[in-house]
Amino acid sequence: MLNKFALVPAGLIKPDMEIITADGKRAGYVADVASGEIISHTPTRRIPLSWIRRIEDDVYISRRLHQLD
Repeated sequence: MLNKFALVPAGLIKPDMEIITADGKRAGYVADVASGEIISHTPTRRIPLSWIRRIEDDVYISRRLHQLD
């Protein structure tokens, strides 16, 4: 089954958008999008585009904060 969120256009993700986890925690800010991943800063993380649940003013992902570390 294809993950529909893997089809999110990277162009919708802008630098400095906040990344919000499934448990409502802040996971950092977008620094760049490259090779199918969001690269965050504060702290530095690599988040696959397939984890995106939705994009509004922020990027919401399907993982909880403790799953990122």
